[in-house]
Amino acid sequence: MKKISPKQYACSLYEAIKGKPKNELDDLFNNFLKLVWQNKDWKNLSKIVSSFGKVYSQAEGLTEATVVTAKGIAGSLEKSIKEWLADTTGKTVDLKAEVDQSLLGGLVIKREDTIYDASLKTRLTNLKNSFNK
Repeated sequence: MKKISPKQYACSLYEAIKGKPKNELDDLFNNFLKLVWQNKDWKNLSKIVSSFGKVYSQAEGLTEATVVTAKGIAGSLEKSIKEWLADTTGKTVDLKAEVDQSLLGGLVIKREDTIYDASLKTRLTNLKNSFNK
C-alpha cells in the first residue's frame, strides 16, 4: 500500500470538514485520528497539522504577516498595514506585531517569502556600505 503524505492527509481533512456544522466536527476529527493511527502515521502528526494550516489558509484566502518595529506599533498604523497587505495579496491578513529595538526606527514586514524592510538600521547599513565602496 502506498504511503499517504502529510499534505494528502491535510487536504483530505480539509475537504471532510469544509462546510460541516460544529456538532459534526468531533466525530470527523476522531475518525481522522483513527485513520492516522491505523496507518501508523502518528509520527507525522505534527507535519500533518502544519500542512493542514497551509491548506486551510490557502483555501480560505488567509495569510499571516509580521510587522517588526523598534517600539510598539500604533493601532492606526497596524490597521493601515493590514489593509495594504490585504489589497496587495487579495487575502485576509492575520498581522502579528513584534518589537526589535535594534531596528532603531522604521519597520520590517514579513509575509511568506517576502520581506519589506524600511528600517533605519538597514538604511544606515546600506549607506555605510555605499561609502565603503
